[in-house]
Amino acid sequence: MVTETKTPSQHDLDTIARQLGRPARDIVEVGARCVCGNPLVATTAPRLSSGIPFPTTFYLTHPTLTSAVSRLEAGGLMNAMNERLTEDAELAAAYRQAHEQYLAERDRIGELSGVGEVPEIKGISAGGMPERVKCLHVLVGHSLSAGPDVNPLGDEAISGIAEWWTADVCSCAGAWDNEAPLPNKDLSRHVKTQELADAEEKKRLRRLKAEAEANTDAGGKAETAEQNSEGGAL
Repeated sequence: MVTETKTPSQHDLDTIARQLGRPARDIVEVGARCVCGNPLVATTAPRLSSGIPFPTTFYLTHPTLTSAVSRLEAGGLMNAMNERLTEDAELAAAYRQAHEQYLAERDRIGELSGVGEVPEIKGISAGGMPERVKCLHVLVGHSLSAGPDVNPLGDEAISGIAEWWTADVCSCAGAWDNEAPLPNKDLSRHVKTQELADAEEKKRLRRLKAEAEANTDAGGKAETAEQNSEGGAL
């Protein structure tokens, strides 16, 4: 029998790294597991160790599951859901409650991780909640982690991928290479964003330094000119 623990082991972290093709980062819990015990969802701290705010608390890691949800997105399901949210007040209210529960869970994870509150994303959940659907992966990750009847649209998406993935059947065989070397370079979007921000900051500092040096040179020349002028008048 598989032990349903949320505390990630080193094996869990190694598995997630191979599933994602990048190092596992800032994972606080395993939000949901396959029937065989492998991670399906990584519960991530709301601020990464790099300093980047990270609103996607429940991150799908299993390649088969992620691919199945991508098929739903490609099929236009999000557009249909967005239309229903504008027409169905009961659904909209339940979706807003899911948003609030998501925020509460992020606060819990923030405290558990030692990160605490992250002002940059305060009141902002993910996936388009509470008014739109922008990412089914987020909603499915939330539903799998929180359990049924919390996120109605996440639950619907899970039902919609039954052709390719179901919670009661293991689909891990061949989904990733268990013998592959552990990834050692993070090429994820958030890290690339941080790298770009760091590069821009370095450019800004170089520009300020150049301007300061130019001002110093100009001041020195002006002082020399003034001294020469005073010397010529003597």
